[in-house]
Amino acid sequence: MNAFDKSRMSITAWCEDCECVFDNRLEVEAHRQEKGHRVKVTEFWVTGRR
Repeated sequence: MNAFDKSRMSITAWCEDCECVFDNRLEVEAHRQEKGHRVKVTEFWVTGRR
């Protein structure tokens, strides 16, 4: 198994209005809908050995 097989997409997100930090899209969407705040999302690949 190579490193690509063990990689996955991950996100980090932060709210520009209240400085909350999120690590999954469900939390981001809930925060956007409930509070109406602007949330910036950055996607990146995570690889590693298991």
